[in-house]
Amino acid sequence: MEENQINPDIVIYGAGAIGASICGWITPVYSNVYLLARGQNAQVIKTKGLILYQNSLDYKKVIKVNIIDDLNEKPNTAVVIIAVKNYDLEEVAKDIYSKFGDNPIIIALQNGVENQRVLPKYFSKVIYGDIMISAWRDQPGVFGHAVKGYAIIGTLNNNLQTEMNDIKNSFVGGFKFRISQRIQDAIHTKLVFNLSNSILTLINHTEIDKDSVPKLGHIYYRTLVEGINILEIAGFKEHRLPGLVPWSVLKKVAKESDETSGTMVLNQIKGVGPNSMTQDIIIRQKTQSELEHLNGYLISLAKKLGISAPYSSTINELCKSQFQKKPFKQLEAEDVWQVIQEKLK
Repeated sequence: MEENQINPDIVIYGAGAIGASICGWITPVYSNVYLLARGQNAQVIKTKGLILYQNSLDYKKVIKVNIIDDLNEKPNTAVVIIAVKNYDLEEVAKDIYSKFGDNPIIIALQNGVENQRVLPKYFSKVIYGDIMISAWRDQPGVFGHAVKGYAIIGTLNNNLQTEMNDIKNSFVGGFKFRISQRIQDAIHTKLVFNLSNSILTLINHTEIDKDSVPKLGHIYYRTLVEGINILEIAGFKEHRLPGLVPWSVLKKVAKESDETSGTMVLNQIKGVGPNSMTQDIIIRQKTQSELEHLNGYLISLAKKLGISAPYSSTINELCKSQFQKKPFKQLEAEDVWQVIQEKLK
């Protein structure tokens, strides 16, 4: 942000669960934030306000937020927070660049590293963010979250420190931004947990029979630890992210009995809302997801390193096949287990 600007305009591009929630939290402490939203979602928020709740609608809050449906409405925007998913990122980047050029600071809140490929083609001032929020959309204008969470932000060469501190301080009391000098490690640390999105979308874990719980536990923890091993060989180091289980614990659990690990998975996801991939594939019945940007990236990295990734590759292949089916139907843990066992032979 420019030094002579006081409370500059900030646009949040994307009114999904993450963008809308952050806007709702920030608005009470920072008045010049605008949510770019369109369609029914925008109309509901304009007329009824943005409804946010934690775990239960009994605790909902109705927040009046600033809505725009085109960037031209705020030509002097200093910061754009991009809260769309990876598969929409290129189109959004083009839209922002066509209206603002390379003038605004960009804060990118996507999972994985696809934004590191796309955004530098258009912008020179990019801050990358790792979002620690479990949030979802119930219906247009209504968003829930399990934990308010925070965002880790940083740049690839550790520049823009003053700007990041300005942003962090502007939102005090609304939403917490933490600045990291190791943003790549933070992004890749969370990527390990992003692998669980595909597992919990692919496998029916809400109506799982007792005999299949150990198999779910085996698949879940072995896949995550496989991801850790790939990243460690690639040279990435764990970045402690409060709220996420340390890598050392994941490795330890993977060595426990499958019965123990299965029980731990079910306990871990109890009371947590649907992950972003589940929201795309099951709730919104899309065929489009971030599978290739998350699982696909890790598998490609393993291939470059000459490392086998039987768990990740099997989950990826099954997801690619199942996600294209209409209607999508989850697989049973036993079926996925059998495919993985074949791969391991």
